[in-house]
Amino acid sequence: DPYTGPALLEPEAAGVLFHEAVGHRLEGERQNDDKDGRTFKGQVDKPILPFFISVVDDPTQRAAGPVSLNGYYRFDDQGVPGQKTVLVDKGVLRTFLMSRAPVQGVPPQSNGHGRSAPGRDPVARMSNLIVESSKAMPWPKLKEALTAEAKRQEKPFGLIIRDVTGGNTDTSGYAYQAFKGQPRLVYKVDANTGAETLVRGVEIVGTPLLSINKIIATGDERRVFNGYCGAESGYVPVSTVAPTILVSEIELQRTRKDTGRPPVLPSPWARPPVSATR
Repeated sequence: DPYTGPALLEPEAAGVLFHEAVGHRLEGERQNDDKDGRTFKGQVDKPILPFFISVVDDPTQRAAGPVSLNGYYRFDDQGVPGQKTVLVDKGVLRTFLMSRAPVQGVPPQSNGHGRSAPGRDPVARMSNLIVESSKAMPWPKLKEALTAEAKRQEKPFGLIIRDVTGGNTDTSGYAYQAFKGQPRLVYKVDANTGAETLVRGVEIVGTPLLSINKIIATGDERRVFNGYCGAESGYVPVSTVAPTILVSEIELQRTRKDTGRPPVLPSPWARPPVSATR
């Protein structure tokens, strides 16, 4: 069923949220285009995120721990060296992702983010989007905070969103400023017992400014989501590195996608037999 309430987004899901709700709206050319919503235009040196969140985009980082990052490169597609760029520092917007195209209110020089697929004109795009937090806690404490928040809101349960397949967003000025994420694994967490129950057939929806300012805590472990991002200059390889985030409110709606029913019986060919349920 549709749901509005507290949720834990594990690192892969949190990374997609930041990519769709924040990263795309910090791409330089979007601040110049009257057809875009320009969510953060004129917001440099103003708070746009909770004070404990910082966001960096760093194409020069090859890996996060043992995991290689898709968004690594030495030079962008305009021949400019890729540069580590602090986009948000302790909640405050500092700059935008820049190609060679200038943006009003920002020093007129590229920070090495002009990217494109072959045959397309480069524009400012994300590479390795890295989310940092000064308000981190271990997983058991996060789960306790989730159930406490659910009780505070008089909700019977909270949600854990464990994985996602991807997402999309609309930054157009002629449409609703919204984003969507497609979760792979979602669990209801009973507010009283902490018991987890699998939920099927839902997707994350929301508006960017509201969603990102509902973050109330983060985890102390970051993980990588590698993928490809499609936008005006084509598909480019990207990564996000993010912690688990606890949000006080997130919205889920039904999805039309038929996920199929899980098997009732174990496979007769499994050796040893594997149970279809836990």
